[in-house]
Amino acid sequence: MKSIDSKLLLGLVVGAAVGAAVGYLVATDKKEQILDELNNVVGKVKEGFSGAMAKIKEAKGGCEKAVEDVVSE
Repeated sequence: MKSIDSKLLLGLVVGAAVGAAVGYLVATDKKEQILDELNNVVGKVKEGFSGAMAKIKEAKGGCEKAVEDVVSE
C-alpha cells in the first residue's frame, strides 16, 4: 500500500511541476526565447544519447566477437 501512495504522490508532484511550467510559458512574454533554449537543450541531449547508443552498439559487437572467439577455441 505504501508503494501505491508514494507513486500517487510522485505523480501529483510531477503533474504540478508540469502544470506550473506550462502556465509560466503561457504567461511569459519570453516564451519564444525559452522554447528555443529548451529545444537546444533537447537537441544536445538527443545527440548525447545517440552517441552513447553508438558506443554501446560498438561495444556489444566487440563483446559478441570476443565470445565467438572463445567459443570457437
